[in-house]
Amino acid sequence: MKFQYSFVAMSLALAGCGGGSGGDTSAPTYDVAGTVVSAGTLLDTPVCIDLNQNYVCDTNEPSAKTDNAGKFSLTSSDKNVLTSTILAQVEQGSNQTLRIAAPGQNLATGNTVNGVTTLLAGLVVDGKTVTQAEEIVKAQLTDAGVSLSGTVMSNVQASELDKLEQNTVALLAAMQPQQMTKGVALLAQSLSFQGKSLASDLLSEAEVSAFAEEIAVVAEQTVGSNDTGVVLHFADGDTDVAEVQTSYPGQDAEYGFDKEDKQRSTGAGFKFVKLDAQGAALAADATEWACTMDERTGLIWENKSADSSSVQFKDRTFVFESATFKPYYEDLDVVGCVDAADDICSTSQYVEHINKQSLCGISDWRLPTYQEFYDVLDLGETEKDAKGNVYGMTTAYFPQQGKGSPDVESGAIWLSDFTFNNYSSFNYEGALQFAVVATKGADRGYVSFVEIYSDKVERDTGTSYQFPIRLVAVKGQ
Repeated sequence: MKFQYSFVAMSLALAGCGGGSGGDTSAPTYDVAGTVVSAGTLLDTPVCIDLNQNYVCDTNEPSAKTDNAGKFSLTSSDKNVLTSTILAQVEQGSNQTLRIAAPGQNLATGNTVNGVTTLLAGLVVDGKTVTQAEEIVKAQLTDAGVSLSGTVMSNVQASELDKLEQNTVALLAAMQPQQMTKGVALLAQSLSFQGKSLASDLLSEAEVSAFAEEIAVVAEQTVGSNDTGVVLHFADGDTDVAEVQTSYPGQDAEYGFDKEDKQRSTGAGFKFVKLDAQGAALAADATEWACTMDERTGLIWENKSADSSSVQFKDRTFVFESATFKPYYEDLDVVGCVDAADDICSTSQYVEHINKQSLCGISDWRLPTYQEFYDVLDLGETEKDAKGNVYGMTTAYFPQQGKGSPDVESGAIWLSDFTFNNYSSFNYEGALQFAVVATKGADRGYVSFVEIYSDKVERDTGTSYQFPIRLVAVKGQ
């Protein structure tokens, strides 16, 4: 995770000299005032400047309490109060606290704190500027058909954002402080769930619970992320040279783990460990293993099988299924379970099956998120399949990489994320947009979108898409 660090600035105001009376050496003070906007009783709601960005009002942080209308005002000699996160801890009853925030904008008055401002604050905590945070959120609002006159921060109480506010507050209420540092930024960058835009559709309680759980799983990963795997440079007349090119400076291969912490076992910055079926670590040259642990991220990946009769076969396809999405009947007629006759047809059935097996000693396997899967792509891999398509994952640790959907043979797999995009308005009723991450050939790393049918799509529409699965789990869970 990236923190936005700020330097403590101290200033000394010196008054004029003379007359033998000395000068005024008192430090200046800075005011921050505004309004907390939230349902329920707001009297005496704690508000603070969250200097350490932990989403908790610590005792050593400048603080105040609101009046019954949610108004607050605090004063501090620390100039950073003007640019740091404003945090409110709103009691919701039943020992539940809603933590909402706003980014510091150098405003002495007029600060508003609600669910929408928390999204922007989360992106700023993650390392974005307020302007960048605005762009990220506003682009998603535009995709959802929500038009604002002016900035998001100047419209945080606009009626057009009512649904976004309600959904955001419901999700924030389900988060613990330790999840929020990463979780709020994750939410702000993906304002949709199962194809529903948080700006235009109200989530049900079940959907809020499921989405909050997904965010928590990712947020609780406390390790980092991978580099790209690119270790070669572009040069005049060539695209794969080891030497740094002074004529083309600043190339990917000059930075990151691939440069600073290259591993002999992967030839890049990826740091993998092979695991046996019980989860014990194996030597790098082991020829049989059940899972691959990524030491950079703390994730453990399922190893696929080359055996076409295995439920873990790399090219076996499944339909997507979740608590809120049921598969289309025509898709069920063409997936791998039909020939296998084992009734493991959907993503949820496969997850349940693998968890019952406690593969690698783990019983919390799940579908990877878009970010998790894209992060493990090795864009420097050079090995190719039988058709000459270069692979997109490190073959030394992921030797069995499938072709993907029979209709889109790009190596893509099922992910937990659906999306709301410009194509969503053209979907069949009951269908969702799914991001297809190509992991083979010249298009590896390229993302396209396809329409996935649910059981709510009208009959006789034809099949949509089916994909293989590669499950993931978090180390230690």
